[in-house]
This record gives sequence, C-alpha cells and structure tokens, in this order.
Amino acid sequence: MTQNRLNSRPDLPRGVRRYTPDDLPVMTDIFNESALGGTSSPVLRAFSLKEMTFFVDCFVKEGDPIYVLERAGEVVAWLIVNRFCWGAQACRLTGEVSIYVRNDHIGSGVGIRLGQAAVVLAKRYGFETLVAWIIEHNEASKRGVQGLGATQWGRFPGIARFADNRADVVLYGLHLTPGDTASISLSAPAQNEEASLA
Repeated sequence: MTQNRLNSRPDLPRGVRRYTPDDLPVMTDIFNESALGGTSSPVLRAFSLKEMTFFVDCFVKEGDPIYVLERAGEVVAWLIVNRFCWGAQACRLTGEVSIYVRNDHIGSGVGIRLGQAAVVLAKRYGFETLVAWIIEHNEASKRGVQGLGATQWGRFPGIARFADNRADVVLYGLHLTPGDTASISLSAPAQNEEASLA
C-alpha cells in the first residue's frame, strides 16, 4: 500500500464509534436516502426497520465491523466492512467496504472520515485487502477511494440497470501494508474500539 496522510492513521477518526441497536432507525433512514436518491446505489427500494435489523444482524453474527459517525450528537453516516462477496474461503482476507452518508452531509468530508475508519478497521480485523464496488457515475465515491490510495481494478460494463438506463460498475481495491494488520480474529471483534479524540 502506498501510504498517505489519509490511509496511514492508526486510530479511528473523531466521532466514529461502534454501532448500537439504538442506531438502527437512523441507519435505516440514511440507507434509504441512498437507495431512493437515484442512480448511485445498487439498492432501488427502501428497507423497513425490520429488514435493516435482519441485514445488520447477519453481519454482526459474522463478526464484521459496523460503525457510525456522529456530528453534534447525531449519527450522519455509517459503514460496514464485510468479507468479500465472492470466494468466501479463498478471499477471506479481503474486506468489502460500504459507506452510507446522510444527504445533507455529502461533500462535507464525512465519507473520507469513514474511508479512513474502514482502513483502520480492516487492519484491526486482519484483512489484507479492501475493495469497494462503485456505480461508474458516482464521482464523489470514486474521488474518496482514490484519495485513500485505492485504484481501479475492474469494470463491469452495463450491468447496473436503472429503469431504461444502464451503468457500469467499477471495482476499486487497496492492498494494505503487510505487517500492519492486527491480530484480531475475523470472527471475534475487539470489545473496545472507540474513536480517538486526537
């Protein structure tokens, strides 16, 4: 990994903490803003709170990190780093990151902070590689992952369909520096991973 000031911090950014079940309603709202906002999300309908709870519980059972970012006491974004969706055994040390930002905080730097948190968490949980799937025209997300040092590893032409329009899906990846990963088991997350105030 080519280190830069965005991907080399050792601690979580300020305001980032592990999610709690009390966060699920606002996490659902943020997710649904993305889903109903047009063509930047692969999800095309709103989730109910019950569906979101089931969705999150599946990742919790796998020991995947789910974190939120607070500003002024409000949750304004959240992320999950789960195991890569293809080749679960052979690719078990590859993490797949998803970030959801409340609409009124897009462009405020929140996405970059959660991107930094994803790198920190991936190292803590023993992942060697991080990847992100992005709809081609989602320029904000592409700029964010590129700022963290990720590069485009693949393109899937025209596989996303939004009504009568099609879009490419691009895969960005980042190899984490060997030796930087922590010794946390992928199935046993640490109990005390709160954000640093530094």
